[in-house]
Amino acid sequence: MIRAVAIVCALCAAASASPWKTSRGTLATGRLPGSWILSSDAAPGRYSEAGMFTTEPVALPFKLEATWRRLGPEAGRSMHVLVAGGIVLIKSGAIAFYAYDDAAFAQGDWKPIPGHAAQAPHDLVIEQDKLRVIVKLDGAEVGRYDLAIPRDTGNIGFGMKSAPGLRSSIYVHSVKINGQSQ
Repeated sequence: MIRAVAIVCALCAAASASPWKTSRGTLATGRLPGSWILSSDAAPGRYSEAGMFTTEPVALPFKLEATWRRLGPEAGRSMHVLVAGGIVLIKSGAIAFYAYDDAAFAQGDWKPIPGHAAQAPHDLVIEQDKLRVIVKLDGAEVGRYDLAIPRDTGNIGFGMKSAPGLRSSIYVHSVKINGQSQ
């Protein structure tokens, strides 16, 4: 009996183990294996937000693959991908890179992505080495960003912003890091 309980406990622990932790908001597993619903915290202020990132740092170079979409109506608010040394921001029709420099980002470095709708599912590929981040959506390169400081490792993940006080969500599935499902 004790052995059976130990086996069940071990299986439950393995099933509940997640490669992700959250910085803000909530993270729930989706209906399909390997799918996640990330929801913002509905905080007051300039915006609400949510973030999920790897529990362990990822060595560079890496390749992140996923399919994602916004579930709410806020196409003008960004969804983002955390990479080593910055954040790739994507909203309907535009992409930008935030390298933790508010003054530089305030200059407005949003580049157009013609025909991109945040509510539609999109295949996302991010490749990063020590000095560069390359972003592809639906097979087309949409961004290439150089890093000012070389990186060796970093936590990577997904996030989003929503309107102040609003609980909004994104759906992420088929996530692979270096070919390994997450």
